[in-house]
Amino acid sequence: MSGEQVTMAPLLSVEQVSKSFAGNQVLKEVSFTVEPGEVLALVGENGAGKSTVLSLVTGLLAPDSGRVVYDGAPVSRAWSPHRARAAGIGSVHQELSLNPHQSVAENVFLGAWPSRRGLVRARDLAARARPLLERVGLDVDPRTRAGRLPLGRQQLVELAKALAGEPRLLILDEATSALDEDQVGAVFRVVRELRDQGGSVIFVSHRMAELFAESDRLTVLKDGAVMATRERERTDHDDIVRLMVGRELSDLFPEKASGAPAEPLLRARDLTVPGACSSVDLDLVPGHILGLGGLQGQGQREVLRALFGLVRHTGQVTLDGRPVRLSSPRDAIRHRIAYVPEDRKTEGVHTARSVRDNLALPSLRTLAPGSRLTTVSRPAESRLVAELTDRLRIKAASPAQEARRLSGGNQQKLALAKWLPTDPAVLLLAEPTRGIDIGTKREIYHLLRRLADAGLAVLVTSGDTMELVGLCDEVAVLYEGSVVDRLTGSALTEERLVRASVMGTATGPAGAPAEPDPKPDAEPGASGFDETTVPERAVEPAPSPARVAAGGPGEAVVAFDAAEVVVGGVVAAEPESEAGGFVEEPVPEAAVEPASSPAPVAAGGSGEVLVVIGPVDAAAGGAADLAPAPDEGQAVRHDAADGADDRAGTEGAADALVGEGGLTSAADTGPGPRPPGDPASAGGLGLGLGDTQADGPLAAAEDGADGSAADISDRPDPSGSVTHA
Repeated sequence: MSGEQVTMAPLLSVEQVSKSFAGNQVLKEVSFTVEPGEVLALVGENGAGKSTVLSLVTGLLAPDSGRVVYDGAPVSRAWSPHRARAAGIGSVHQELSLNPHQSVAENVFLGAWPSRRGLVRARDLAARARPLLERVGLDVDPRTRAGRLPLGRQQLVELAKALAGEPRLLILDEATSALDEDQVGAVFRVVRELRDQGGSVIFVSHRMAELFAESDRLTVLKDGAVMATRERERTDHDDIVRLMVGRELSDLFPEKASGAPAEPLLRARDLTVPGACSSVDLDLVPGHILGLGGLQGQGQREVLRALFGLVRHTGQVTLDGRPVRLSSPRDAIRHRIAYVPEDRKTEGVHTARSVRDNLALPSLRTLAPGSRLTTVSRPAESRLVAELTDRLRIKAASPAQEARRLSGGNQQKLALAKWLPTDPAVLLLAEPTRGIDIGTKREIYHLLRRLADAGLAVLVTSGDTMELVGLCDEVAVLYEGSVVDRLTGSALTEERLVRASVMGTATGPAGAPAEPDPKPDAEPGASGFDETTVPERAVEPAPSPARVAAGGPGEAVVAFDAAEVVVGGVVAAEPESEAGGFVEEPVPEAAVEPASSPAPVAAGGSGEVLVVIGPVDAAAGGAADLAPAPDEGQAVRHDAADGADDRAGTEGAADALVGEGGLTSAADTGPGPRPPGDPASAGGLGLGLGDTQADGPLAAAEDGADGSAADISDRPDPSGSVTHA
């Protein structure tokens, strides 16, 4: 910054601001300034108060005490997002605000569509949007529906939308978390352009490299208070991390695996997803973490989704030396493969459901082993939920708290924690630390290493180069859908990873082209489906309804089609009509209310599973979607995949795991080592549900030992029921 800029009055001044919610003080006399022509980085862990401060600046909230001064004038109580935008404050947040059903141009000018005599001309709208899209480096047709764009491009549309208001102060709140390096570069060009014109930027990111790349000063928040403000030239990464969390940056990643790797548990050969990746070979080894690197959109996401049976693919996959067919998530779960998707709010977590529901739903059969009419014990469920929340340090007011009320880091822990009781042998994670603070990142890194040490084979995709280098034992670099380099040991460096990602070629230590890894000879048909295409699975709520009937006192019965599996909001299999298409039936609204009167349990039809949930408590939440009790003996329709009620929308779907003929879990069958004497169907990683010990069974995973779980001897009959008491 020049001396002239320093002496000018601040464009924004936050002065001794405090804010509380329900008696919980989240901001404590926070003060900082933003000068004209300055980029200020606002740094802190999740829950440090960054979002609350920005909400005060943009008019979403009003301070309890203190004041916000913008452009020399104190902000009044009438300050609102509309007034802030009109005054020249633009903002881009990690969570998208686009209407997916409208065009890119309509979203860019949302609320301010240019019109002639009251008519909006799509041609004029598109013409005005093009320069803004070019400014953010986005080469798309403005008439394209926004929802059809990849996540990163949608984020750039958000930036173009903010620039349409010609802001003097631009707030970027985790706006780069879903972007690849080229897209981040486009954002930084906009930042520099705005700064050169005398504008100001508040930049929030959990990526240290980005914070130091463009900021002039860094203000660190911790527990709602300003810890310090540093000039960029007078600080470093370690200093900022110490201020944020009280730890050294070198403590971020755990030690990697040592010794010779074991035999691969999962082998993929010539894995191909049409239009995304081609002839990908991967070996997932127990005890090791394999990363998929490369620029965004090179096929990493589709590789994971293919291994979980979510997209159409060809190739050969073997598990523990046996060929397997992964045609649906139900197949993957049966083979003890777990998947944590990149979009936790729409696919990983049921945001409208409680913490209890999210953690318990994948483990229904483990919680209810045995006969056709089985009781799901609320004490057992409570022990499981308490164990997971304690061991993964999930911060929630109570197990009944809705997942949407949790911070991003705690939601990510929730998306991962729910799989642990199902005893996965293979763990697939897409962008596991996107948009979460550095303290939570460290917790997840160390948890993944403990899980690997306990015998899991872990596959991770990430757009964070430092994360891949620091966490993974090996990284396979994808370029245009093919593996172009494999990095391990001393060759696994950020420099080589970036070079391979950008150049699309393998390079030796000196920069010379390296010999590509020879492909092992694969016998055609070895997997049983090398020439078979697996039908693509839609990531939409299943259109088929589940029947909800009245149960006993304080109970509700949910009947799921046995051909349907819904996992974390991702539809695993859809029932087909006689004509081969998806069944589409209108579903009446259903509210979440406790059943008020006893009624007989409805019998399940052919190919259905009845899940009896109770006591029905709208506040505490049970482990299934609930509907009001109908008249005695009457069955009503309810779409299980649409969540509990209209509030859930498309954010989540019932997380019941329904196998062939009944509820199932990843613990049913599958490869991987098990403790001596442990039944083949026992739950895993020490998260047993029989007699839970006070010291917590997850300690077994932390010590690198497998635990045991309740014996699951029989699969329920398709017409069987599970009672939650």
